Amino acid sequence: MIEAIARELAGEIRQSREYGAYASARDKVLADEQTASLLKRFHRLQMRVQARRMTGEQGGAEEEELKKLAELLQFSPDAADYLMAEYGLNQLLTTTFDTIAREVGVDFSEWGR
Repeated sequence: MIEAIARELAGEIRQSREYGAYASARDKVLADEQTASLLKRFHRLQMRVQARRMTGEQGGAEEEELKKLAELLQFSPDAADYLMAEYGLNQLLTTTFDTIAREVGVDFSEWGR
């Protein structure tokens, strides 16, 4: 029953403005091999930097590379649109998750979220 409701919710999310913007922007960047490669590198670095920050580490070569890569990606309208659309979809998914968690009585804010 819960899985069926989750699939229904996923269908509703796919119909959302946020998902539509994300899917459209994703298709554009995937059509350009160079931009797609830069975005893949950007996401990998972003994950590494976030993981290091969680352990208390700041700065470093990867963080500098991430900043430079972010600046470079902003020069590509398609990449910039993709990153904004990705952020919008992430916000929708985070809000959805937080709503579900709150409604079942789980509060992740105590974990520093």
